[in-house]
Amino acid sequence: SGAAYLLSLRSRPRPEVISALLALDGVGPKVADCVALFSLDQVDAIPVDTHVWRIACRDYDTSLSACRSLTPAVYERVGDLFRRRFGDHAGWVQRAATPPSPLRLAPPTHRRVAI
Repeated sequence: SGAAYLLSLRSRPRPEVISALLALDGVGPKVADCVALFSLDQVDAIPVDTHVWRIACRDYDTSLSACRSLTPAVYERVGDLFRRRFGDHAGWVQRAATPPSPLRLAPPTHRRVAI
């Protein structure tokens, strides 16, 4: 089954897990890294978005600022930078460093919910 296949990925190395997830329709690098980190025990997976990219540019490698967009090569470079800097659990370090969404901080009466 699909669930059994996904769970079997837990014991595989991160690059293999990411490749398997990217082979699924509609799954891009960030979603693959999120699934790998939060569901498949890949604690060194780094979901990179513009916020993580900006943190990497500002705090760890200013040369990344010269990149105009978050290309696949830049995405991989940012992930590698976090893995080198924070080691085996870099994905969790990145998660802890990302501030919560302002929407989560708003009182429930100020949140919009689409149904």
